[in-house]
Amino acid sequence: MKRETTLLITTVLALVMLGVLMMYSASSGENGNVARLLWQLLFVLAGLVAMSFTAHFDYRRFSDPMVYRVIVTGSILLLFLVLIPGIGVEVNGARRWISVVGIRFQPSEVAKFALILLLAVKLTQHQESMQTFFKGFFPCAMIGVFFAGMVFLERDLGIPAILMLVTLVMLCVAGVRWSYLAISVLPLSAAGAALIIFWPHRLKRLSAFMDPWQDRAGDGFHLIQSLMGFARGGVWGAGAGASEQKLGFLYAANTDFVFAVLGEELGLFGTLATLALFLFLTVIAYRVAMNAYDLFGCLLASGIAALISGQAALVMAVTTGLLPTKGLPLPFISHGGTALVITLGLVGILINISVQASPTKQKNQKRFAA
Repeated sequence: MKRETTLLITTVLALVMLGVLMMYSASSGENGNVARLLWQLLFVLAGLVAMSFTAHFDYRRFSDPMVYRVIVTGSILLLFLVLIPGIGVEVNGARRWISVVGIRFQPSEVAKFALILLLAVKLTQHQESMQTFFKGFFPCAMIGVFFAGMVFLERDLGIPAILMLVTLVMLCVAGVRWSYLAISVLPLSAAGAALIIFWPHRLKRLSAFMDPWQDRAGDGFHLIQSLMGFARGGVWGAGAGASEQKLGFLYAANTDFVFAVLGEELGLFGTLATLALFLFLTVIAYRVAMNAYDLFGCLLASGIAALISGQAALVMAVTTGLLPTKGLPLPFISHGGTALVITLGLVGILINISVQASPTKQKNQKRFAA
């Protein structure tokens, strides 16, 4: 699948280049923007190295017990360590980072890969039990619940939601009964509602989402400023670097709300082009999954595709007022070292699966059967 591999690399590089441009633009209203740009370029370089490594690393070796157990165990250990005062770094009441030699990284980003890898291994090993509830569906669903729960303890609701989405997509690809997936939506919805109702700050965010103008100086401020950015951008945008929202009006202009800055500077044309790139990347990723050499590769590719596309969709929905405000980085574009390096590393795995993929569905089915 040379064409898919080439298109995958080209699309990802286009998003990364756009990310460097928008990160610099979003940070240009702050002191030290040159340093931010240099850090982002360093993260891009590290991410490209990670992508090159995983692209040349046979993805089937990840299913080796020694390999995946080390990755999963290390990820779980990091998720525990980040909760310990003195080790985990607390910012705005949330403890999501660990600092090493002055450099912060998020264990939850590593947990994304660990979850996808562990589910791919277990779903492949128990493929014959996928039609059963207690032997097939339930144990694998609990893996997703465990990782989501650990990240939630960091006072993060966005990434747990993405992790559960990835879990459901991979279970669907593995062939579980639709009735099991439908049943699982009920407790997940109930848990989500409880997490909002019993935490006042989340309830205020939901209220602000319904009508941001009723609290325009409080919880509705960020959404209003985000929408104003899109409105000012119009169809063609105010021009690269001409955003006003980044000048202290829009919170997290280089991370959570970078898509609003993109909309202000590049307009509707730029936002639709960005959306098209993510949609194109998703289609390519699922084509790779459909033609993967084996079921393990199919599940890995499906999980990676669900992670990237799901998170991108969530961020875009938040910044455009379609969902309540929640802080998450836009893949490839937002500032953030851990997220960028891990995501590019996952793209490398996609490339490796694509290189080894079967070009025809018939051959693919024979290999699955084998």
